[in-house]
Amino acid sequence: MFFLVYNGIVKGKCVYKEDLMTIEEKVKLILLSIFNVLFIGIFSYVFIDALIHPSQVFATMNPWIVLLLSLIVLVILYGVYHTLSQLSKKSLIIFSCFNFLVLMGLQIFFLRYFQVEPSWDVGGVYHSALSAKDGFTVFPEYFTDKYPNNIPLFLVELLGMKLLSLLHIENYYYVFTFANALVMTLTMGCFYWFIKRRLGLVAATWGSFFMLFITPLYTYTTIFYTDTTVMIFMILGVLLYDLFYHSKDRSRYTWLVLMSVVLAIGVLLKANVIILLVAILIHFVMTNSYKSWLGFFTGSLLPFFMLTILYQQWITSYYPVEKAEIGYPMTHWIMMGSEGRGTYSATDDEFTNDLKLNQELSNEQIKEVHLEIIKDRLTKNGFSGLMNHLKEKINFTWAEGTYFAPEKLSRLPVSENVYQPYIWGDAKVYFVYFCQAVQLVILGLIVVGGIKLFQQKSAFEIVLSIAIFGTFLFLLIWETRSRYLIVALPLIMALCVYGMASNEKLLN
Repeated sequence: MFFLVYNGIVKGKCVYKEDLMTIEEKVKLILLSIFNVLFIGIFSYVFIDALIHPSQVFATMNPWIVLLLSLIVLVILYGVYHTLSQLSKKSLIIFSCFNFLVLMGLQIFFLRYFQVEPSWDVGGVYHSALSAKDGFTVFPEYFTDKYPNNIPLFLVELLGMKLLSLLHIENYYYVFTFANALVMTLTMGCFYWFIKRRLGLVAATWGSFFMLFITPLYTYTTIFYTDTTVMIFMILGVLLYDLFYHSKDRSRYTWLVLMSVVLAIGVLLKANVIILLVAILIHFVMTNSYKSWLGFFTGSLLPFFMLTILYQQWITSYYPVEKAEIGYPMTHWIMMGSEGRGTYSATDDEFTNDLKLNQELSNEQIKEVHLEIIKDRLTKNGFSGLMNHLKEKINFTWAEGTYFAPEKLSRLPVSENVYQPYIWGDAKVYFVYFCQAVQLVILGLIVVGGIKLFQQKSAFEIVLSIAIFGTFLFLLIWETRSRYLIVALPLIMALCVYGMASNEKLLN
C-alpha cells in the first residue's frame, strides 16, 4: 500500500521514510496517530474506572481483591505465552486442539445444567416463530408494534422449526441452543485463523487458551439470541477483509464480495455490525490511495446494499401497516440510554407503548415526544449531570465482567441443580470475582494493544480499534448493558492478543 512507505521491517517495526511521503499520506498518518492517542486515553480511563469502581451489579466487590485476582490471571496468561513461545509447531497445534475441546466441554456443561425457558426478547421471538410455524400472512405484533429488528432471527427460527418438524424433532429450543454453542465454537475457529494469519501460531495458540477465560463463550450457550449468533459475522468480516487487503492477485475481490455479503447478513440480524463495516471503510480510505477507492467501494458496498434492498422488499409484503409505522422509532432506545445507567427502562418502554398503541401517535410524532424528553433530561441534569451519567453508563457497560449472564441464566431455569448457585445463586460471588478480574485484564490489554498500534502505525489491527471505538461511542448514546458487548467480543479478544503478542510476526 502506498501509505506504508518504509525501509523495511526490523523485528516487526516499520521504519518510515517520511521524506518520501506525500502531504496526503502525512495527514493520514497524523490523523491515525491522533485517533490512537484518543483510543488509548479513553480506554485508559475505562480501565482505571473499572479498577477503582468494579461493577457492583451482582455482588459487592473489594477493588483490592479484584486487582489481586487480575494480577494472578495476568501472570498465568503471560506465563503461558512465554511457555508457548518455546514449544514446537506440533505441540502448539496439540495444545490448541486441547483448548478447543475444553471450550466445547464447558459449553456442553452449561447446555446440560443451565437450560432456561425462553423469556424476555428471546421468548418473544421464539414463541412468535412457534405460533407462525404452520403459516402466517403478516408478522406478529411483537415485531410490528415494537421490535422489527428481530424479524431476521424470527425467520431463521421459523425455518429451523420447519426443518426440525420434517425430522420429527419437537424440542426446538434445545436444538437452537446446541446450534448456538456450535456457532460460538466456529466463531472462535475464525478468531484462531485470523490471529494465526496476523500474528503467528504462538499467538493463535495463546488466543485459544485466552478464550477459556472469556465466560460468555459458554455461559451464553443456552441463550439463543443475536448477541451470540452474530459474533461470527464480526470476526469473519474482519478475516475476509484481511484476506482481501493482503492479497495481490485479482481474485482478492472475491474475498471483498464475500465480506460484503457476510456483513450484510450480520447487519440484518443485528444492526450493530454496521459499525464494523464503517470501521473497514475508514481503515481502507486511510491506508490507500483514492485511485483504489472506486473498486473497493463497489465491491464492498454494492453487494451489501443489493442484499439489504432485496430483503426489505421481500419482508415489506408481510407488514400489516406502512413501513414507516413499523415498531418503535429509534429515538426510543436513545431515550432509554439518556438517563441513569442507560439500561433498559420498563417505565420508558411502557411510555412509548402507550404513545403508539393507546394514543395512536405516528412514529414521527413519537420521535418528537422522545426528542423533547431527551432534551429535558439533558437540560435538567446540566453538564456535570451529563458527565456523571456517561461515567455511570461506561462503568455499567465495560466494567461488568459477567456480561449479565447471572441475570439471564436465572430467568425460568428448566430444572434445579447444585451448580446453579455458583453462577447466579447465593454462591455466585466467586464466579463474579473471577469474571471481574478477567474483565480488568481485558481492559488492560486493550490499552496495551492501543499503545502498540500507536508504535506500529501501519499495523492492520487498527481496524479492530476503530470498530471497538465505534462500539464504545454507539453505546454511549444507545440503551446499554454489558451483554451488548458480546457481539464485539471476538474483535476485543483479537486486540487483546495483539497487545500480548510479541513482534515476531506483524504483517503490513
